[in-house]
Formats: sequence, C-alpha cells, structure tokens
Amino acid sequence: MVNTKEIARLCGVSRGTVDRALNNRPGISPETKRKILKVAEEVGYRPNFIAKSLVTKKTMTIAIVVFDINNRIFSQIANAIETRARELGYFVYLTLTHKKPELEKEYIRYLVDRKVDGIILMSVNKGQEFEKYLRNLKVPIVTFGNKISDEFPFIWINDEKAIIDAVQYLASKNYEKLIYITPALRESNPSNNIYGPEQRLKGFNKAMKLHKNMESIVITDMNYIDTIDNISNLGNEKVAFLCSSDIYALDILKYAKNKGIHIPTEMGLMGFDNIDTIQYVTPSLATVGFSIEDIGIQLVNSLVDKIEGNEIPKRIQISHEIIEGETV
Repeated sequence: MVNTKEIARLCGVSRGTVDRALNNRPGISPETKRKILKVAEEVGYRPNFIAKSLVTKKTMTIAIVVFDINNRIFSQIANAIETRARELGYFVYLTLTHKKPELEKEYIRYLVDRKVDGIILMSVNKGQEFEKYLRNLKVPIVTFGNKISDEFPFIWINDEKAIIDAVQYLASKNYEKLIYITPALRESNPSNNIYGPEQRLKGFNKAMKLHKNMESIVITDMNYIDTIDNISNLGNEKVAFLCSSDIYALDILKYAKNKGIHIPTEMGLMGFDNIDTIQYVTPSLATVGFSIEDIGIQLVNSLVDKIEGNEIPKRIQISHEIIEGETV
C-alpha cells in the first residue's frame, strides 16, 4: 500500500508538505499542492483512517437512528442528513430500529462501540432510565421528531401549533365536522416514545375548543379505513378528514375514489408532512409542509458543533406552512 512517505519521495518534498496537501492545511503553495494531489491519485493513495482517528480522536462518521423509512418523510430527512454530512466530510451510518426499544438501545451501543463521532436520533425510547443510558455513553446526540428531554438538543417543527393552524384553515372552509386520523397513537408498546403524535393530538384538541361549532372524531385505529367505512352519517354533514401524516391521507384518497366519493365536493381531506410523492396525486393534496432540507442541515450542523465541543441550542424550531391543495 502506498503511504505518504512514498508520495513525498516521488514529489521530492517532505512528508509534512504531503500531509498539508492531503489534509487541505495552509503553508503550501497551490502549485505544489496540485502536484502532490495528482501524484497521490495516480499511485492510488488511500488514507489510513484508523491511524488518523487515533491522532484526531475522530472517525469522521455519524449515525442516524430512526425507527423506519417506510414513511417518505423519514427517508427524505435521512437523505438531507447524508447530503449535508458529506459536504462536511462525514460518512453516515443509517440504522433502523423497527420501533423496538431494546433493539434501539442495542444498536446505539453498537454504534458507540464502533466509535461514531455522534448520533442523530429519532427515539422510540423515553424516560429517566433511557436518558441516563444515553448520558453514560459520552457521545454527542441530537434528536428530531420525538423529543426525549431538554437535555438532548431537539430540532423539529412545532407539531402542536402546526395542527392548530391546519384546523383553523379547515374551519375557514366552513367544515361542520373534522375527523382526525392518527394511528401512530395506537402503538403496541405503550411505553414507546410518541412525542410527535402526542403533540399533534394536543394541538387538535386545543383547536377544537376554539371552534366549538364544529364536531370532531379522533380515530386511532390502525385499520382506520374500516373504521371510516362504518361511520354511518358520513355524507350528512360537510366533513373533512385531517390526517397526522400524508400516508394516511393517501389511503383515504384511494378509499374515496373506490367508493365514488368526490373530493372535495362530498368531503375534504388534508394531510401532514408534504412528502415528495404527493406531487403526483390528483386532486392535489392540502397538507402541512416544512423544509426537510433545513431539518437535515440543522441536525448535522448542530451535531458537528457538539462534536467539536461547542455549545448548541437545546431547541431549534423549524417553521411550517399550510400548503393549499384541491382536496379542501
């Protein structure tokens, strides 16, 4: 394997000069730097990251720990994280925990044992015992989606306010009844961290108190389509479905088309997240949107700052907006 000593010999310079060129450090002329980089490429030089990490105490790796990427919002966020991390010279590990609290802890320990510099976490665990577990790992952690506590930096939208704004938008369209679809609240393990869905339900309940003239139903069933099918008086009022995720809204849109129910004439429909796939849907889906790229950038920037020993905010709030569509 070619090392920096061999490159220095071929270029007629010192190993220190080679090191400055390869690591983009000052103290070297542009012409010499170009020559060294050209020779390094020609001879197939690959840096010894293990040896380098022993000196720098950094592996230039970070991890994303999330429960799944079935919902496009999470795969889009993972992509945004990887893009920003790559710009800063970091390699990203993606780990899926499948909503299993013990598996999540096992994977986090696995990543720490392999010396990742930091972790971006959307946790399914919560509570003081889990906080202590993370604290004892001595690795920088930032969170999104599901908040753990004020101790761990949290970067996300204001879920509660976003749902309040969505209800206000539907109220302005003169709907008489809102049916809120939030299956994420019906988890098999009641100890799971579902902070995000809980905040959205909190916002819905708060908003309905402000609009007492509207009726409301909350559906948490995983088989929510069957539950909707059993609502006998669905067509007797001006009703809208508000979904805590676009994926639920897409299911209901399919259901309505199969039943011959016209949207928005016979019922309204609104999603949440503004995932990329809804751009292909007709009619266009009304939803709540926010910048996924901004979330990814803020997560990586905050984690890298924390890795480098800098103080970072405990809460970074990403703005949201109502995306008007043809379904309301």
